[in-house]
Amino acid sequence: MAEVTEDKSDTKIQFFSEIDCDDKTGAIRSQMPCWYFDAQINELRETINRKERGLERNLFAPDQIMRIQEEVKAERARLKQIEGSKPSLGVHKDRCANAYNSLGQQIRDAMPTRKQAKDGLVSPHKELERLNGRHFKLDPMLAKACGVNAIRGQITGKDAEKCYKILGRSLNENTNTEALRRDGNSEAFQSMNDLTQAILSGKAIKGT
Repeated sequence: MAEVTEDKSDTKIQFFSEIDCDDKTGAIRSQMPCWYFDAQINELRETINRKERGLERNLFAPDQIMRIQEEVKAERARLKQIEGSKPSLGVHKDRCANAYNSLGQQIRDAMPTRKQAKDGLVSPHKELERLNGRHFKLDPMLAKACGVNAIRGQITGKDAEKCYKILGRSLNENTNTEALRRDGNSEAFQSMNDLTQAILSGKAIKGT
């Protein structure tokens, strides 16, 4: 008899786990999942190792040993919980990778270039609209997994950057959205005429 394998193609991804949620309400209480913060995880791991080395070398006073041992026990449990909360993408890896690449392109296209920022051609109003307006497309299932509400498959610029970071960390890819920003030093940007520059900068145009 052939072995029956479980089809997990419709298994939901959840980037936030119980450790990130309120004990009473179950609501997500953090902006990013605990496993996202590599620096803090490494710091916790080093703290544990430092205390264990100190215990092995009898560097603590006798009246401190029991307390240090309890701290190490609690910190090890916390570390195990955080590391265990990172989801395995499994059959959804390609789906996540495609969404990550798509978001990266959308964010890049929407961001003002470095040259525009340097030349003072970035409109504060446009920037607010970019960050708060729902102009970015994302799979609603993945948006929900990232703790973001997608309306008709669209999310805000702020949420797009959040999802890009979470997806990037889960894929071990870039999470720095600033790295997506174009320089804008191409011939097309360099040839911008005076009228266009005046419009973008909000300056008064002669003859109007």
